[in-house]
Amino acid sequence: MSDEQPIMWLSCHAGTDVTQVSVAGEVDLSNAHLLTELVETAVAAPAPLVVIDLAEVSFFGAYGTNALVLAQLMLTRHGRRLILHRPSPVVRRVLAVTGTLAAFEVVDRPALPAAGHASARPVVPTRSGS
Repeated sequence: MSDEQPIMWLSCHAGTDVTQVSVAGEVDLSNAHLLTELVETAVAAPAPLVVIDLAEVSFFGAYGTNALVLAQLMLTRHGRRLILHRPSPVVRRVLAVTGTLAAFEVVDRPALPAAGHASARPVVPTRSGS
């Protein structure tokens, strides 16, 4: 019996002008690939802009950085624009230390164009992998 709680929550709303992805909790080896997969799905949406809200991220590892770099490359290849919205202090610090912060368009103001609200999908860590 497992009492494990989700460590990451993802939500996504694909609008006509903006696809909004919200991330909360911990982004690490066990789940960063899910963020990349969600952005892959966003590429199929018609919106030219993808906004990833990172304000509620409490842990952000190297795999999170890799997921954002891959997202940026994927979206650029498809003629889309990526904005990192309100990255939490831990996300900003990791991106700065890795030298990747300057590669992203970052917006810190509280609100972006409304993209609607979708319920978050909890992500529970798995024991596989290293």
